[in-house]
Amino acid sequence: MSTRNTTLVIDREHAKEHKEGFAVNPEEVIKYSYVNMYLHHDGYLRWQGVQLANWIEWQEDNNYLLVDGAKVASKLVYDFYYDSCYIYPTKPNQIDANYTYIIWTGKDDVWISCWDNYNQECKFVGQPKDMIEKYWDDMDYTEWGKEIVNTMKL
Repeated sequence: MSTRNTTLVIDREHAKEHKEGFAVNPEEVIKYSYVNMYLHHDGYLRWQGVQLANWIEWQEDNNYLLVDGAKVASKLVYDFYYDSCYIYPTKPNQIDANYTYIIWTGKDDVWISCWDNYNQECKFVGQPKDMIEKYWDDMDYTEWGKEIVNTMKL
């Protein structure tokens, strides 16, 4: 069984319109997303949540500015692409995914949220370091620096 998930990249200014802030139901803000990236496998917080958080942390540690949502979305798709990855139009309720992650851009400090689509509740809101601290498990996570350096040598 797969834990399907989607990732959106949205400027944080759109969270201000909602009393829930970053914990908002993605259906309320999906129209503002730069990308609607579907991944078929491993969408649970201990894997995809930590993977996204590690990816954001690596970008920040290497002075890659995550303020521009369009740039972040294109890099996200490039770095996370695999055979069961699809890009969909940004329309609510189009994809049967267990979790929806939102990377909140627009300022130097990026936040991330995770919405459980089946239970209709926010499972996490915080900065990437908080996601890592809360959900890190003993798994073989991607070493983003190593992957990117090897890609650049091609």
